[in-house]
Amino acid sequence: MTKPQFMIDLERDGFVVIPKVISEESCKEFQESAWQWLESFPYGFKRDDRSTWTSEHLPYSTTGGLYNRYSVNHEAFVWKIRTEPAIIKIFEQMWGTDDLIASFDGMNASLPINSETGRTDLMPTAAWPHIDQNPRNVDRFELYQGIANLSNNGPSDGGLCVLKGSHKVHQEYFESVGGFKLDQDAGEKENGYTYKVEEMDWFKKKGCEEIKICAGAGDLILWDSRTVHWNASPVGNQTRFVTYVCYCPREHMTASELETKGKIFKDRKGTTHFPYMNRVPAERPGYYNALPRRPDGTLDPANRIRPRVEPAETPLMLKLAGVA
Repeated sequence: MTKPQFMIDLERDGFVVIPKVISEESCKEFQESAWQWLESFPYGFKRDDRSTWTSEHLPYSTTGGLYNRYSVNHEAFVWKIRTEPAIIKIFEQMWGTDDLIASFDGMNASLPINSETGRTDLMPTAAWPHIDQNPRNVDRFELYQGIANLSNNGPSDGGLCVLKGSHKVHQEYFESVGGFKLDQDAGEKENGYTYKVEEMDWFKKKGCEEIKICAGAGDLILWDSRTVHWNASPVGNQTRFVTYVCYCPREHMTASELETKGKIFKDRKGTTHFPYMNRVPAERPGYYNALPRRPDGTLDPANRIRPRVEPAETPLMLKLAGVA
């Protein structure tokens, strides 16, 4: 069977952009639903009133617009993209099976940061190079990650940044430095590792080019979990809209683990990118921001444990949730 070109590109570079996977109509519906979701909190945010483009008027997020709390992971508009047949077909090709389960990821609605047409209450996010991969498993591939790009994403519109080809020297890097550093490791069961910015020089000397990925509305961005990457803030005139999509074979989970996943789904809790790990960030022990907080550090009284608009539980959704 001939390997599709996108897989050849993904294996070579560690990332790929597949154009026009999601319809223009679905992109616009997602954008409108995301605006309404932001405006639904009792803090006065209004998309057309720039004076409300501040942390005081917005729900809690990380990196200025990444939302993975408030059960946004299970909003109907997020599940609509997660169950998009064209996206699922691509992941079926990558994994070689149609029996997939999905992660319960969040979404990103990042307002631009600039003094003329955007937010002025925070600075653009500095580079935070990392991998969503356990550094203990340097000898193996673990996951294909995905971004459903739902607005046009040019050079100044923020988005995913990668070190091209860094997945190929993943193991060599850790061997060269004598293993992973505990203070940069997310933990044995967290599947994450953060690099220091100066450590990027090692990868660049190996020929790994730093690339800010640009993509159109409706494109699907894929990358290997070993590829060093980070998120850049939009600094132009456009809000960035994406949702994160990850799937893997159901066989990665035991019957007991699938039962737990089903309960997480029924309770409408969010997870990390890994569909088979059942890691719920809002329940991370000892983590200060496990639950959403207001700018003054107090717990958000407007926290939600169910989505604002419940998704219709279709057979496909229940299959991806590991319930059916």
